[in-house]
Formats: sequence, C-alpha cells, structure tokens
Amino acid sequence: MFEILPDRGVVLPRGAGELFSGTSERAAQWAVATLCDVRETWVCGLEWSFGATYEGLELLVGGEDVGGLTTVCLERVGPPLAPAAVPVVLDGVDVCGFPQDEVGEALADGPAYRSVKLWRSHLPDAYLHAVHLSFVSSGRSVSSARSGRAIRSSRAR
Repeated sequence: MFEILPDRGVVLPRGAGELFSGTSERAAQWAVATLCDVRETWVCGLEWSFGATYEGLELLVGGEDVGGLTTVCLERVGPPLAPAAVPVVLDGVDVCGFPQDEVGEALADGPAYRSVKLWRSHLPDAYLHAVHLSFVSSGRSVSSARSGRAIRSSRAR
C-alpha cells in the first residue's frame, strides 16, 4: 500500500521506506529500488528525477540538489478501468481502488490539501488516473505538466 501523507510525502509498500519532502535523491532512489527497478528520467523544472513501475503504477520522483524531494507522482500504466493492484490511500480512502466519482464524494468533506492533486480520467465510470504530490522548496512551487482534470473537491485543491 502507498500511503499519501499530505504536505509530508508517501510511505512506500512492503516496508520499503518513505519519500518525504526534502529527502535526498540517493535516499529516495534507495527506498524505491527495494521495491522495483529505478530508471533515470528528465522532468522540466526539476534538477533530478527518476521513475519506476510497481504493480501497474508508474512512480515518478523528483527534486532539487539542495532542497531534496519536491515531487512524487503515482500514475496508472494503462487505462484506469479497474481498481489498481496496490492501494493508494489518502486519509483511509483507497483513491485508486474505487471509481473516481465515489472517491470525489468520499473526500469532499475532508480538509483541503494544497500539495495533493487527484487526476480524473476522461473515460466514463473510470478510476483515478493519477495522484500528484508537490512540495514547496527553495521558495518556489513545483508543479507537474501532466494532462488531466483534477477532482473538484475541497480536499483535492
């Protein structure tokens, strides 16, 4: 299970470790490498980044040399037409385990998290396409250029 901790980071499945805001590139790669193969990648606006695929979810991690980890994204590898093989939990809700409309309803009354974006699929009756976490580092905000529509609830802003 991936556990999303808003404004802090992500706890990885199977006791592999944590990806918290400010984590160094080496420590982040080490933690993810205990789950699956890590590959270098490039993302505009980030000084370092890497990706990995685990149980049908693409994990993208990136940050700055001085500020450490600033971005964690979990995205479906294929069309989001069924629950993800591994839970992605935000405040007790498996956001990739239920249809996106149900997730939106379940999270609507919760607190607002500026660091978390839940991306809907364009497909009807689909499950969430992606979960993005972005943290402020070195006085600037890091955002992803991925396409999609964010869930419109007080929690996903």
